[in-house]
Amino acid sequence: MLKKIGWVLLLLVMFVLVACGDDDITIGDDGTSDNGSDNVSGDKTTVRFSYWGGDFDQERMEKIKAAFEEQNDTIHVELVNVPDGEYDQHLLTRFASGDVYDIVQLAENSYYFSARGVLEDLTPWAEEDANFDLDDFYEVGIEGYTHNDRLYGLPLRLGTVMMFYNKDLLDQQGLAYPDEHSTWEEIIEMAEAITNPAEGTFGMNPLGGWWASTSQFTRSHGVRMLSEDFTEFQLDSPAGIEVIEKMQYLVNDLNVAPNTSQIPEGIDLWTSGRQGFLIDGPWHILSSRANIMDFEWDMTSAPTMTGVADTAPTFSNAFHIAEASANKDAAWEVIKFWTGTEAQEILASEHAETPSRRSVAESDAYLAIGDIGPENFASTLAAVEGAFPPEASLMWSEINEEVQNRLSRIVNLEEPVDAEMEALRRDVEPILEEQARLLESFQ
Repeated sequence: MLKKIGWVLLLLVMFVLVACGDDDITIGDDGTSDNGSDNVSGDKTTVRFSYWGGDFDQERMEKIKAAFEEQNDTIHVELVNVPDGEYDQHLLTRFASGDVYDIVQLAENSYYFSARGVLEDLTPWAEEDANFDLDDFYEVGIEGYTHNDRLYGLPLRLGTVMMFYNKDLLDQQGLAYPDEHSTWEEIIEMAEAITNPAEGTFGMNPLGGWWASTSQFTRSHGVRMLSEDFTEFQLDSPAGIEVIEKMQYLVNDLNVAPNTSQIPEGIDLWTSGRQGFLIDGPWHILSSRANIMDFEWDMTSAPTMTGVADTAPTFSNAFHIAEASANKDAAWEVIKFWTGTEAQEILASEHAETPSRRSVAESDAYLAIGDIGPENFASTLAAVEGAFPPEASLMWSEINEEVQNRLSRIVNLEEPVDAEMEALRRDVEPILEEQARLLESFQ
């Protein structure tokens, strides 16, 4: 953990040196121009646009680029796809060197960069552009990229943790299908009926792993990881301890969710028909369509507890302009198009993740899926309406890593909850203290 904090301090020093130092510092690790010096070619301005994503993401980005350049003959968009596992490090190096991309894609780490003053405040751009309608965006999507009441990023798409269910397994037990009103207790009861560890069949997916599924479980039980201002750790509150104990109980006592040792290597429990409920991201829509052949499935909103408003976190990525970009006017036109109606209709044609604009998400471009399924596809819209943004603090990655490590020990190794949560507090407190110091220095 000390090594992580030391690395953060080193990065801070690099940012300061760039702010005060030589403007001629360059790097050329991807072959692009140095410091934007040749970003204007003839009558065209080149906007360098970095993002991450697989083949499907690249195909979508290229389609949007083609549509944009067909309508804009003065701006050339240079898309730079950086591998996901290398993206943050690559971007930090770019910002520290001064050789920035004009547009950068960021997700939960948006605040990490905006707090350091390296991102353009998009608030005046959005407010002063008569051809831009911010009100058309889902509020939760904008909230995730608004820091200290200032807008820094615009999302193309929204993902919300959903609940997928195996209709065949439910039918075998004579169980009714869940809906957007289903509570955790109802889902657990159905999961018990489905579960047969001897046959390798489980009621639900593993618990205590990825941040979004953990956040969905805890927040839907009324428990936050951090306070609303991200300054205090709250997961070890009495209510938090109770929720974590429930998570451990579901895995190790009821056996409705598998631990890591119970999942056969190379087997996907969901697509192989061995899992009743899958509470995870909307990318499983495309995956399920492509890979499920032997059973019927559908989807709905993730479960919650009676009286709890927070159902599931939304997660996305958004496009930001670098504060040091020499091409901000052109970059704004690019971002505006990339999150505009035409680009979002390209996304909508995939019928998977939700467009961030209501006008597109609620149109046939997104909802008219024909017979490809799932039947309850429109539940994605209800899920977005009940979603909350992630608790993306300045030290988001560091805190989530510590939480995931401790929850894994609790769930998979059956370590005592009280002892592990006490240790987790000892892990997180220095990170929050470092966060406070960094925020003070940025001010």
